[in-house]
Amino acid sequence: MTSRIVKWILFFYCLSTVLLPVFVLNKLFFVPLFLMAVYVFISRPIKTIAPVVVFLIFLYGFLLGLLGGADADFSRQMILGAVSLFLIYSIVEFKVDMALIVKAVGAIFALIMCVFSFMLMVEPGSSLSVILLDFYNANELGYYGLRSFGGLDMFMLHHRSSPFLLLPLSLFFLDFLQVKRFWSLFFVVVILMAIIWSASRGLIVMAAVSMLVLYFYNKNWSARLLMLCALVPVIILGVGYLLTETSMFSSDEQSNNIKIGHIISFLNVADWKMLVFGNGLGTYYYTEGYGELAAQTEITWMDSVRYVGLPLSLLLFSVLLFPNRKYLASVQGSSSRLIMFMYLLMSLSNPVLFNSFGFLVILWYWSVVIKNHEPSALHAEVRR
Repeated sequence: MTSRIVKWILFFYCLSTVLLPVFVLNKLFFVPLFLMAVYVFISRPIKTIAPVVVFLIFLYGFLLGLLGGADADFSRQMILGAVSLFLIYSIVEFKVDMALIVKAVGAIFALIMCVFSFMLMVEPGSSLSVILLDFYNANELGYYGLRSFGGLDMFMLHHRSSPFLLLPLSLFFLDFLQVKRFWSLFFVVVILMAIIWSASRGLIVMAAVSMLVLYFYNKNWSARLLMLCALVPVIILGVGYLLTETSMFSSDEQSNNIKIGHIISFLNVADWKMLVFGNGLGTYYYTEGYGELAAQTEITWMDSVRYVGLPLSLLLFSVLLFPNRKYLASVQGSSSRLIMFMYLLMSLSNPVLFNSFGFLVILWYWSVVIKNHEPSALHAEVRR
């Protein structure tokens, strides 16, 4: 009974975190889950110390930021987000299927965004569209309009949590490859539409890359060669069009220019003290990308080095990928690591990791890795 209650509370926590990240609703679900996690941490054998390590790194950055004039609200939000990783103890103790929750939340989220996008494209002036759009804008849930990528204009309804869709897309696609379920394919299409209409270049590219990587990893050589024969002409034509008809890959394109400005400014302020110790969580620096002081940019790894230094950044990302000391190879674990690696790649040019929905992705990944270390999972892998 307790296990079922925990699973439902966790589902509503994840759903409210993704749909309404700026609301207090997810905090109401978080409190009982966190208290349960503390109880498990104190009274049960510890399966991983990863949440403790991540929290201590963030705490170090937070305290250092107090001395360096950091963005107080942002740094507080970061460290509170790190606290949410302690929910892994409740997830493991009550054997919560995080993949099922992630897919359910992703399916609901994508359906809502697709319906909303369709309404705005077909009947933008209808009373319902106006009401929903006013609510969307008033609560700063995302962006709506046309987005230009070097001459290529796209409809855009980008929710704050749109990058989260990469995870359920990958899981549904993996289900379809392995089991061939119709509903898995249906939600792959729905989530892809929501991703395309988000007009996030990084998300669209990583969605395609993730599906290709999972396909090649889970298929035999004949299927891989067939896919390559079909894809190579498409890729050549697509890249040729983007190179000749748009400025998407040009350094003068707005998004590219901003990221280049961030990196140049980072190199200008980098010194031994920052590289070794960091400047503190949420500290400001002047970036040519924005033309002003900023506490956060789109480049997660660079911000991490600015916040806590290079040694702790390497430790942080190592703990994220390997929450257990031992590495155990398994089919499910390898696919999950590929998905997590794709998400980390996306975070190189988008701020999608150290926030509310990014921590949900980490919780899902840790739950898979820890489950694969349990004796029953190991025996099942040996039998297979």
